[in-house]
Amino acid sequence: MEKSRIGAAFMALFFGAFGVHKFYLRDTGAGIFYIALLFFSIRILGMPISGLLGLFDAIRLFSMSEEDFDAKYNRPTNRRRHLERRREYRGKSTQKRRDMNMERKKYQYNRTTSKNRDNPFKRSGQKKYKDYDLEGALEDYNKALEISPDDKDIYFDLAVVYSLMEDADKGYECLERAVNLGFKDTKRILEYDDLAYLRIQEEFETFKNNGFQRTKDKKALPMEDLLKDDLLLSQLNKLKDLRSRGLLSEKEFVHEKEKLFRK
Repeated sequence: MEKSRIGAAFMALFFGAFGVHKFYLRDTGAGIFYIALLFFSIRILGMPISGLLGLFDAIRLFSMSEEDFDAKYNRPTNRRRHLERRREYRGKSTQKRRDMNMERKKYQYNRTTSKNRDNPFKRSGQKKYKDYDLEGALEDYNKALEISPDDKDIYFDLAVVYSLMEDADKGYECLERAVNLGFKDTKRILEYDDLAYLRIQEEFETFKNNGFQRTKDKKALPMEDLLKDDLLLSQLNKLKDLRSRGLLSEKEFVHEKEKLFRK
């Protein structure tokens, strides 16, 4: 039970000689001492010395702050209060952490790119691939790309499917795309059994040495050069037409042709 400072002070004031306030404050030893002192002081000195001590205790208790009184005489109660406050704080803190975690997850979901979100067509494509339903897997993987267009793993899986379907061009195209998107498991490319068809192609060595990138056989000509070639061809065709119609002699045709190539 929590002790009262005012109650203890009045006990000390009126019954301090008997040590009642000491017993009330759980100081049993001091209470017994006050009783013993009362009898001995009356018998020897003829006056209750413990009564004076009780008066001093009453003054001290009246002037003591509630915080100091609780700290000295209500420690268990203080401890319970502290534990209750700590539990209350923990409860609020736990709820606050839960709210923060929910907000963080919501934020991360909104910031997450589509390639990291759950993609049902990717899962169904993988299942159909394992069941060797290659056409079905191809269809589901293409639908998966509509949801996650930058998912490197989908492109790798597509390359595997195309390899099993013996479509080298599509297989190389998807494998190149996967590598460009960050697929770095080159060991898997070089050892995965279902990519064997791509690896036995003559161009695979070049493809591998080029960082798993396809090389173009012909470099695209600049637009200016293409236009220039088209104009030259057109003029040359006109000269041939004039020669065939008899409007140009062979000598004139050769002369005009040389002039065209000198431009």
